[in-house]
Amino acid sequence: MKHTILLIDDDKSFRDSMSLFLKSEGFNVRALSSGDEAIALVRQQIILFSVVLVDYHMPETSGLETIRGLKDADSKLQIFAFSGDDSVIAHNKSLESGAAFFIDKTISDAKLLGLLHRACKEVELKIKPIKILSRCENQKLIETIGMVGVSESMAGIAKIIHKIAPTDETVLIRGEHGTGKEKIAKAIHNLSNRKNQPFIAVNCAAIAPNLIESELFGHEKGSYTGAIKDRKGYFEAANGGTIFLDEIGELPKHLQATLLRVLQEKAVTPVGSNESKKIDFRLVAATNAPLEQLMNEKLFREDLFFRLNVFAINIKPLRDRIEDIPILAQFFVDLLNKNKTEKKILLESTSEKLKKLSWTGNVRELESFIHVLYQLSEDQIIDDSPIDKKQKNCTKPNTNSLETVESAKMIDEKSLILKSLSESGSISGVSRILNISRSTVRDKMKKYGIEFNQNDLEGVII
Repeated sequence: MKHTILLIDDDKSFRDSMSLFLKSEGFNVRALSSGDEAIALVRQQIILFSVVLVDYHMPETSGLETIRGLKDADSKLQIFAFSGDDSVIAHNKSLESGAAFFIDKTISDAKLLGLLHRACKEVELKIKPIKILSRCENQKLIETIGMVGVSESMAGIAKIIHKIAPTDETVLIRGEHGTGKEKIAKAIHNLSNRKNQPFIAVNCAAIAPNLIESELFGHEKGSYTGAIKDRKGYFEAANGGTIFLDEIGELPKHLQATLLRVLQEKAVTPVGSNESKKIDFRLVAATNAPLEQLMNEKLFREDLFFRLNVFAINIKPLRDRIEDIPILAQFFVDLLNKNKTEKKILLESTSEKLKKLSWTGNVRELESFIHVLYQLSEDQIIDDSPIDKKQKNCTKPNTNSLETVESAKMIDEKSLILKSLSESGSISGVSRILNISRSTVRDKMKKYGIEFNQNDLEGVII
């Protein structure tokens, strides 16, 4: 790209000679004699300036005032202050005001060009849209299991899935929250001979302990208070297909023996019944719990573990496969851009910033955060300033705390709710924009102390 430099100096002869030199080196140049005129030009955002050269000794609006005004107009501007003297005071005040460099007017042409080219390279990185290279073999392989990535670890998982999917063996998927365990389970089902049969997903941690046996294996009418009719359990609903038991480590100890028997006999006995029912199913289980530790503490049965762990798939956390972050981020942006006339652009510099975060919530957290960035961005370029805020609130995984992670999420959620309120003018509008229920919107507004008068948009109070 051809870079444009804004030159601000009241000395016409210097402006002319410097402009001529810069143009001869391939730059576009806009030369002005007034700091106020330059600030007004930058505010218009019609021309993208790669570098601004400002004379420290300017009449009327001083060089320092000009620098501060330019930074207010565009905080990302690369500003070089220059002067005929190289005093320490001028140097320090220029940098304090927002200049990236302070240079002497007698600087050599070679050194000046070196500084300008370096600054222009930084600009190119900041404005360069993220570029996903032509689909490599890893990416193609990972796409066959309905997932997104380029890493060796995810490609390895894809290879394993293609080998084990055609079998009927039990699979245990292990990984942190948000790594995509259910997507892996669905991939196993979709690539199996059972793909046209039911896929039933059950979160063992989400069912009340006193109901989980009935939910899994069914019950007969009158077997307990509230059982007003016979009910099929999840295992029976999965007959012919695949049942996915997520958070298997949360299964109560007394039901672990029952599940072991079901796996061995391929039959279930509904609560309140004396007769078992033969069921044709494949089991895929998942957990983020340390099952070995639970076994040592006698909280998880060893015989059930070995029955589940026929084939094991271990998903690495996102922080250990950061090469997947850019392609995932772009994938989520593309989803948000779908069916929109004005598409938003994710810059390569934003992608690089995302790679430096710890992502304790893994892919699920990344997806939510991209949604926040997208909704908060006023322009076509996705604003990455919330990333800096998140980085300040979140430390690396080994020193991270739940409190700091939650703090960062709260900042993002509050900003997003406030912006959605202003755009839609109603709680229903916020619900529609953020794809959450109105009761959830109200709960979050109460949590963040946001007051809103439905009849008055000025009633939004932070």
